[in-house]
Amino acid sequence: MEINTSADLQAAIKRLEQQSQLQKEMVVEQFHETYESLKPMNLLKSSLNKVVHAPGVVENIINATLGLGAGVFSKKLLIGKSTGILKKLLGAAVEFGVAGLISKNSGSLKSGGINLLSKMFKSNKAVRVNN
Repeated sequence: MEINTSADLQAAIKRLEQQSQLQKEMVVEQFHETYESLKPMNLLKSSLNKVVHAPGVVENIINATLGLGAGVFSKKLLIGKSTGILKKLLGAAVEFGVAGLISKNSGSLKSGGINLLSKMFKSNKAVRVNN
């Protein structure tokens, strides 16, 4: 833009002042957003959000939880309440063995369980239809 008169100069100054004010507001807003994102609680929330939304993490947590639950259940079922050190060691071995087995083979166990359930429900429907 070419400035030839004092009116043109005043208009250019006004336009630059408005541009400067807008840039100042944008910098202040960006500063506040950065300040909020760097607070410890917001950093923790952001990190947990990234972990939870990462592919496979939730499934791995569920598999591990199911494995541990099955391990504890099998220990209680097979060993029961034990007082001897040998039984306690055997119980711990059973618990960790079952937990590892379940968590590592969860995919095949899921598909087998789904197949079993679908067969059970199909047979129930077939019986109901025939009667």
